Amino acid sequence: MTKNITAKAHLALAAWRDTVATRMRRHAGDSGASIVEYGGLLVIIALIVVAVRGLGLQGIISSAIGGAVKSITGGT
Repeated sequence: MTKNITAKAHLALAAWRDTVATRMRRHAGDSGASIVEYGGLLVIIALIVVAVRGLGLQGIISSAIGGAVKSITGGT
């Protein structure tokens, strides 16, 4: 019985390893985000921060996040 479970686990691990290796080889040409993508993300985040501060939404957002955390944690 133990040999059967060990053999199944070994086969499952081998199949998982082969799947991961195949996916990694397929995406080998994609080396990740470039500096341009990071720069664009930084600009978007900066625009969101400026909009929130300009519209005075800090208190509303803060209380909404605090309320959500309290409802999840069961705090008072």
